[in-house]
Amino acid sequence: MRFLLIAVLGLGAVVAYMYLGTGDAMSLSNEEKITLARSAAPDFISQNAKVVDENGAILDEGTNSWVCMPGMPPKYENPMCNDPVWQRLMAALNAKEPFSTDTLGFSYMLQGDAPIDNDDPYNTDQSSGSWIKEGPHIMIVGPKGSVDNISSSFENGDPYVMFRGTDYEHIMLQISR
Repeated sequence: MRFLLIAVLGLGAVVAYMYLGTGDAMSLSNEEKITLARSAAPDFISQNAKVVDENGAILDEGTNSWVCMPGMPPKYENPMCNDPVWQRLMAALNAKEPFSTDTLGFSYMLQGDAPIDNDDPYNTDQSSGSWIKEGPHIMIVGPKGSVDNISSSFENGDPYVMFRGTDYEHIMLQISR
């Protein structure tokens, strides 16, 4: 289980790598990390979620099936809360292993996200790709084919597909910009 929790932080690690050296690192107490992690989802989900830090250490055991994280240093700008399906997606992404699901999975990032390439989850070169710094949003992953009729364009505010054509493709629902 600890491996899964650490793996869930995989995408955040990729994003954090892009930010190394771009500003002073924040130093947060465990209580501050818990508060930040829980800010990623509505209270009715996050108040009972397990909270883990960027190293996979459990900060609060929680009582539901959700896992919330404060994001990754140095800026902790990408807290997220994931249901079990999304936790599996993050573990696969981190391990660069195949992922598939026969049901929907959900993730909240109500504080927004760090810049990321919309097309390639492993791209760290901001001079290439389709980069976006997303505001508050919800992510939905589903069975293969469930995103086929949804655009990958994020410019107009409609739901869009991130990581199209990969095992990690999912729908992004922007809440605000």
